[in-house]
Amino acid sequence: MLYSMTGFASKTFTIAMPSGERSSISINLKSLNSRFFESTVKLPLGLSFLETILIKQFKEQLRRGHIYCTVQLSNPNIFEGSIVPALSVIDAYVKAIEQIKTHYHLSDAIKIDNIIRLPNIFSKEEHQLDDESTKQILAAVSELLNKVIEDRKTEGANLIVDIHNRITIIQEEMKSITQRAHVFIEECKKKVHATLQEIGADENLIVNAQKSGLYSMLDKIDIHEEITRLISHLNHLILHLNSPEIEKGKRLDFTLQELGREINTIAAKCSDSTISAHAINVKVEVEKIREQIQNIV
Repeated sequence: MLYSMTGFASKTFTIAMPSGERSSISINLKSLNSRFFESTVKLPLGLSFLETILIKQFKEQLRRGHIYCTVQLSNPNIFEGSIVPALSVIDAYVKAIEQIKTHYHLSDAIKIDNIIRLPNIFSKEEHQLDDESTKQILAAVSELLNKVIEDRKTEGANLIVDIHNRITIIQEEMKSITQRAHVFIEECKKKVHATLQEIGADENLIVNAQKSGLYSMLDKIDIHEEITRLISHLNHLILHLNSPEIEKGKRLDFTLQELGREINTIAAKCSDSTISAHAINVKVEVEKIREQIQNIV
């Protein structure tokens, strides 16, 4: 099973406070590509206590990706309680005013107009979200998480079909490279042998040359080891794709890096135009798979 890192879900419902205040609440949950797990959670002030709970839940269930969660209230005032006078603050103001009047021998009376213009003489009670509404919000988030996971699963199924198709192309290209590499090496051996005969070398000289410098060039252009390693990495890629583990994107990416190194070495070592053409085709498919792998959990 393969999971993409992208998904989206949203839900709107109504919550009610014990005070009777009601509000429509909209939750949007979006997951995008990221090398690691990241989260951006935007909550109204009255719901800020849910942030750590939500991030923990996202990490446990989505594992990787940049998770965006936005919660909006149609009536943000549902958390606001009644406005009450801050009597201790007012008492302090009155006491200070009386001191000023005494010190400066003033006789003016303190009026209500004087007091209500002073800062911080009123306080506002804040209502906390009740347990029932909290459970309702968390249940909605769990529902959205399941929808996002289903989105990821659906896109992952499409990705794995595309990747397997590209792996099949690479396997065919590698068969052609393997066949041509054998022919190419034999052609080079014949050329070296012909060169030795042209310069009049006897059989002993030819045998010695095969063991030394003239045939060292054949070792330099021999790509059979690289082909073997590339096919091994390709088999590991298929194995990882079909493994039951959920989080496999990074492992697949590392395997693709090894594939890329081997095909680059093959192209660099062998100057044969036919092999070079097939190597380019393999490189193209490896890069296309790499693009797809960037979106896998």
